[in-house]
Amino acid sequence: MISSVPSIPARVINRYKMREDVKVFNLSGMGCSASVIAVDLVNHLFQTYKNQFAIVVSSESLSPNWYVGKERSMMLPNILFRIGGCSLLLTNKRGLKHRAILKLNHLVRTHVGSIDEAYGSCTRIEDDQGNCGFFLTKNLPKAAAKAVSMNLRVLVPKMLPLRELIRYSMVTYWRNKSKTSSPESGLNLKSGIDYFCIHPGGRAVIDAMGRSLGLNEYDLEPTRMALHRFGNTSAAGLWYVLSYMEAKKRLKKGDRILMISLGAGFKCNNCVWEVMKNLDDVNVWEDCIGRYPLKCTANTSFLEKYSWVNESSH
Repeated sequence: MISSVPSIPARVINRYKMREDVKVFNLSGMGCSASVIAVDLVNHLFQTYKNQFAIVVSSESLSPNWYVGKERSMMLPNILFRIGGCSLLLTNKRGLKHRAILKLNHLVRTHVGSIDEAYGSCTRIEDDQGNCGFFLTKNLPKAAAKAVSMNLRVLVPKMLPLRELIRYSMVTYWRNKSKTSSPESGLNLKSGIDYFCIHPGGRAVIDAMGRSLGLNEYDLEPTRMALHRFGNTSAAGLWYVLSYMEAKKRLKKGDRILMISLGAGFKCNNCVWEVMKNLDDVNVWEDCIGRYPLKCTANTSFLEKYSWVNESSH
């Protein structure tokens, strides 16, 4: 994410001539998970300041991070990341409950930066010629799975019904005693969650999340389609996924959404939202929602045109 001087929040304040007592926080270097971190920050502020409004703005800028070198391992972000952004209006005013579309129920943050492989899985470095770019290692899916697993250990008891926790405890006890396993021995996340909003960081990460959480293609469809249409828009990506569900009229009052965000460092920040009213706004998908979902998201024309990148250089 871009880190300018003056900061982007300072530019917004100047543009809209905001009051002198406005509380401003600029989160940079937090990677694709910055949006949920900002929501957590606002949630903590709301514990102190009552009847307040907060705006969270997330953006992705490719300009300072475009790689112009020849290292193949650093070329992937050039075709994976895209420019994008979103803004959220949050409040803790009870009188506006009837106008809210989502309510934050739970939020848990986990950081596994102490693990060297996870820490180095996504870094901004210079190549031998001094060109800056993002270096993504093959350990990225493994680091993501590790962070998500540790996060869910804390979040799951808060978001799943008691009957599912009791069932899992009994099944686990019997499995350990009899030393056998069955397909039903794992936690059923769908007993407490209706929809899964996973960060569209890349196909490998999406596939790994799907396998580890036991999700089907219907569950992963919003994330895959958001990645295909808009690419990896960093911290804003989760909200493109959520807007796909909204445009497809999936979200109904009372539904619960698990939002899984991943970011360099390496960190996992998950939260659970409750839908407060039926949602059907097409928003950013207005010009293309009718074409989705696609049966195949492979960009064959791109592969045909740029297949030379896989050839050995002479």
